[in-house]
Amino acid sequence: MIAPSVESVREQLWVLAHDDDRDLSPLIDRRAIGIGLAGATLIDLMLSDSITIDDGYVYPRQQEPTRTARHAAGSRSGTRESPFTTTDPLTASVLYMIRELHAVRITDVLRDPSLRLYERTFAALIAAGIVIEHRRTLRSTRYRLDDPATSGWVRAQFTRRLYRPVTATAALDGLCALIWALNLHSRLVLPYSTAEADTLLHTIVDELPARAGPDAPATAIANLAIAVRHAVGDLATSAF
Repeated sequence: MIAPSVESVREQLWVLAHDDDRDLSPLIDRRAIGIGLAGATLIDLMLSDSITIDDGYVYPRQQEPTRTARHAAGSRSGTRESPFTTTDPLTASVLYMIRELHAVRITDVLRDPSLRLYERTFAALIAAGIVIEHRRTLRSTRYRLDDPATSGWVRAQFTRRLYRPVTATAALDGLCALIWALNLHSRLVLPYSTAEADTLLHTIVDELPARAGPDAPATAIANLAIAVRHAVGDLATSAF
């Protein structure tokens, strides 16, 4: 069974990171979810061959990732690339930023507050009718998934991946890597203890490069997940 309403890794991560039994309240810190969503967007772009990641930097696919190109990060150019052919404006906006900069650090994408991927993903899911907003007079707004099976489907794919490696896809492995990076599995109801799930997810992350193959875009997902994990860990010492 396919859940076409939440096809991207970013959307699936958003669904998993919220409690559908409690008005879709976040299971972990919203800032951490935002970092995870930035990582998920990079995975979506990698799997669509729109970007490459090399040695801590993100490059548009049309540009060869050379070390000298890194000096271009942070400077803008008047050159315009061909438009990103997607119906997802959030993913397209991240790609546009990367193409404008030509080379950008992974950490800069993960921590860029201007992307506002948490709020924008939430709004996009509401606009698409995937999340239903119920405004109430003098009381807080309530939220729910339009189709309760959506959350169950995403959770089932994740859980099945933990005990059946044959179900692996690059997108699903990317989702697992981000769940590990965010320590989100500690808040999910799983047929494993948190320690057992952590071991299984860590193994998935470690085996990603070998499973993907030397020339596959997914080879960079493991390093991306580690960068997400470090960025989330830095939240504890950041001033807000």
